[in-house]
Amino acid sequence: MVLFIFTIALTLSPSSDAKTVKTYSIIDTNEVINAGNICWYDNKRYSEGALVQIHSFTLVCAPSNPQHNNSKLIWLKLDKKGNLVYPAKPKTIRVN
Repeated sequence: MVLFIFTIALTLSPSSDAKTVKTYSIIDTNEVINAGNICWYDNKRYSEGALVQIHSFTLVCAPSNPQHNNSKLIWLKLDKKGNLVYPAKPKTIRVN
């Protein structure tokens, strides 16, 4: 009987050590304010000019509007010649 209780105690003890780990994300307020100054990919931050190879194409972290110095950064594709491919701008609507 003692051997039976000892065996059960040994088999249950490893499962009682399992603990639930709680994780908390720490948000830096400066990061939130300056979120336009970085590009995110796969939970990693990238600065302007960073290159990421995805399958058969390359992405570049570049300004969404190159005419403005403080434009937010976005991922843009590179064509086969190495030029940035900006998304097509929507057509404007004129009201007379």
